[in-house]
This record gives sequence, C-alpha cells and structure tokens, in this order.
Amino acid sequence: MTEIETAFSEEFSHWGIVLPAGAVERGARGRITQAGWAIWYLCGSDEKGEYLDYYAAHRMTNDRHVRLRPDGSREGLPAIWDFRVCSDDPQQDAKLEADYIAHNQSVAKMLEEKGFGLQGDEPGGVQINRFLHLQGRDE
Repeated sequence: MTEIETAFSEEFSHWGIVLPAGAVERGARGRITQAGWAIWYLCGSDEKGEYLDYYAAHRMTNDRHVRLRPDGSREGLPAIWDFRVCSDDPQQDAKLEADYIAHNQSVAKMLEEKGFGLQGDEPGGVQINRFLHLQGRDE
C-alpha cells in the first residue's frame, strides 16, 4: 500500500472506506459512494510531484478537499463552505451572504471542471447540501 493509500484509508477508517486496489499506481480517477459519503478522487502530478486529490462530502459533516502526496503529507484545497457568518446589520449581512454564495459557486465551478461535480446518484443529503450552499435566500 502506498503512503497516499494509507493516508486516505486512515481518514476514512471509521467507515471502512478505501481506494480501489491499485488506483494510485494506475493514476485512476473515480468516485466512492459508501456509508453516506460521496468521495471523488483523481491522481495527477504538478511541479512538486505526484498527488491524489479527493473531495469528500457527507450530510453530517463539512466538505473537505485534500491533496495527498507520496510522502504522506496533505494540503487543504478550496471546499464549499457549509456555514456563513451573519450580521444584525442588513447591509453587512447582505454582503456576507453574497461573499458566501460567490465563494461556494466559484468552488463548485472548479469542482465541476475537475470532474468532481454531482452526477445525481450521490446520497440525498450530499446533493441537498450542495444545492443549499450554492443558493441565496431569495433563490
């Protein structure tokens, strides 16, 4: 098992979720839907070397977007925010909401481009959360 596979398995050990055998060696891309999770993953490389990116969503926790390296290190990548700051001042609150929606829509676009968009067969809570976090109150 590679360091990347070990780090991934440790993250999801409570649910018994592991990458498919040989996924890292093959440079695979895929998705795991198990135990309420939707986890998209892909292998790639950049100026720092090889990596595995994954985006994990579950209705009971915040989304996470992580890059794992062969040395076992992890880098946080942009994820959809699940909560937003509110204000009693209506103008400030409108700005905070606009910033929240803009961030989430930008991240959702990046996820789509990366191949981590919803396909419609993810757990219902994952689909609902993604929808709700991309909409304003008036939409």
